Amino acid sequence: MNRQVLEISTHVFRVLQKLAPLYVSYSEEKAGRPTQHIVVDDNVYSEIIDRAIAKRKTIDEVFLEIGRKVRTAHRRSGYIQRWSH
Repeated sequence: MNRQVLEISTHVFRVLQKLAPLYVSYSEEKAGRPTQHIVVDDNVYSEIIDRAIAKRKTIDEVFLEIGRKVRTAHRRSGYIQRWSH
C-alpha cells in the first residue's frame, strides 16, 4: 500500500498526538513551524480529502471533527461501563 503526506497545523498535530500516540510521535514534530507533515495510507488520505471536499472544510477541520467524534464515543463507552456494574 502506498502512503501520502498531509500538511496540518501544529495545533491539530498535537491533538492527534493525544488521540493517537502510536501513530503520531513527539519526535516527528518540527519545532517552530506553523505546519507539520504526517504520513498516512492511501485509503486514509482519500477519505480525508473526500470529506474535506464534500463538507467544504479544511483538512485541519476534518481531523478535528474526527477527533471530537472519537472523544465523544470514548466518553459514552465509559459511561456505559460505569452504569453497567
